[in-house]
Amino acid sequence: MTGVVVRLFAVASLMVALLAAELAAVFIFPAWGRIGVAIIAAAMVGVAAFGFMDLRREGPPVWLLAAAALLWLAILLGLGSLDPLTRTLYPTVIAAP
Repeated sequence: MTGVVVRLFAVASLMVALLAAELAAVFIFPAWGRIGVAIIAAAMVGVAAFGFMDLRREGPPVWLLAAAALLWLAILLGLGSLDPLTRTLYPTVIAAP
């Protein structure tokens, strides 16, 4: 029981450290841009998958479901970001009475 608590505390500490690195990449090193933040976010996904979810011990069906979940998450986030990224505000003439 103690080993599990220590491992979870270590994984949570690593996630907090990655969050600090992500904030540093955004505010202190703005030249990194979105690439650096995306790399750190991918590392956070890996830590969550292998640290908290323990995917190392699971078989192929669980790996397949985890990959399908990531695929659908990417599709939903991609489709959700299309609207604000492609929206254009056109000036209109408002008729005054």
